[in-house]
Amino acid sequence: MTPTLSKSRFINGSQCHLRLWHDHHASHLAKPPSPTLQTIFKTGHEVGELACARHPGGYLIAHDHRHTEEALEETAERISQDTLPALFEAAFSHQGLFSRADIIERLPDDGWRLIEVKSTTRNKDVFLLDLAFQLRLMRGAGLDVRDAGVLTLNRDYIYDGQQLDLDALFRYHPCFEQADAMSESVGHQAEAMHALIAQEHPPDIAPGDHCFTPYPCPYHAHCTQGQQDTAQANEKLPALTPQQHDYVKRALASVAPPIRHLDFETFAPAIPRFAGTRPYDAIPFLFSVHTERDGADPIHTDYLHTGDDDPRPHIADHLIEALGSDGSICTYSGYERRVIKELIAALPDRADALRTLEARLFDLYRPIRIGYYHSGFRGSFSLKNMLPLLSPNSGYDDLAIADGQTAAARYSLALHTQDQAEQQSIFDDLRAYCERDTLASITIRQALANL
Repeated sequence: MTPTLSKSRFINGSQCHLRLWHDHHASHLAKPPSPTLQTIFKTGHEVGELACARHPGGYLIAHDHRHTEEALEETAERISQDTLPALFEAAFSHQGLFSRADIIERLPDDGWRLIEVKSTTRNKDVFLLDLAFQLRLMRGAGLDVRDAGVLTLNRDYIYDGQQLDLDALFRYHPCFEQADAMSESVGHQAEAMHALIAQEHPPDIAPGDHCFTPYPCPYHAHCTQGQQDTAQANEKLPALTPQQHDYVKRALASVAPPIRHLDFETFAPAIPRFAGTRPYDAIPFLFSVHTERDGADPIHTDYLHTGDDDPRPHIADHLIEALGSDGSICTYSGYERRVIKELIAALPDRADALRTLEARLFDLYRPIRIGYYHSGFRGSFSLKNMLPLLSPNSGYDDLAIADGQTAAARYSLALHTQDQAEQQSIFDDLRAYCERDTLASITIRQALANL
């Protein structure tokens, strides 16, 4: 019996045949979804529901993945009812292929339009393959599909804070001709994939760039286990050349005491929640500030917004107070400057005070990137990569949260959980992570000064 090839597994197989083989024969080897990936899934579900709301009178085929036969039967029954303007999650099967369509819309002059909903703000090549798979399958199942496209969020839409305008929130990308042209090749690929998953042993495919494009592969850790990192990152930091020395010295000379170090954490809701924001606008919810002191431990302060309302006014007020009126404010990269600029635009009544903070920013990334390099950086100048090199006993391995994407995902979870103990634990982990970033900034500035 030919195993059923779903749309998601077809996309996986297009990325890597070994990934597809694992999906069918060894799915237990997959790395569990990270908090970031779980948030992406949740966001996709929320965006999908809003997209369906654009089609009043549409009908949802609600049977889950354990009841595919029932979903197929109900889909066929509902399609035959010419009073339904649209179906959501309609099920189709043909020649060992299976798919659920996000939206199929009945056209006024007969026939159907296939709409694939994505929670991104731009169309991508992989989405065309997604459409082509469905188009071939649905036509094979007897559906008269005359149009197809991808529905994404509209990055230019600005929420007024009152009610979402669903027509303006989304942008439709017609892709029928491109998907139609690809549909024949889908059949050939599907035949090869069916033959592949029928094999007892996995194909011999080495890890590479394809492990991360178009999507990170959950089997990457399994496929690369035992491999040793041959990069030599434990050598002593070399002395600066005279040219590097002069550049770094000039750069650091502009840093005025009291020297403060700033880091923001942000989250970016796909569906805008606050007035004046667009899909995926970065909203700051936490900052950390360390102030250096000669001969003493630095002073630390932070602010984490724990409410479900707009964090930006609260962040701005606490930030203005925490950073005082003098001294340089060290950051690492231009991200903090961008966040402050966006706060200036969003909060005109606080704009003057925020502009004075912006004028005091000093980006430590620039003298590192332009004036200094060490082979242990391995092409990355991120704080996570550099901190252990500049301070061997420092790092992020002891933290429950160790990157910005996880921080944003955990913050969203904390806002919506009913478990107060879990919420407090997440808030503590967020504070610890943000605090480590500003401590790392101190380490980098002092290491540059010592070099």
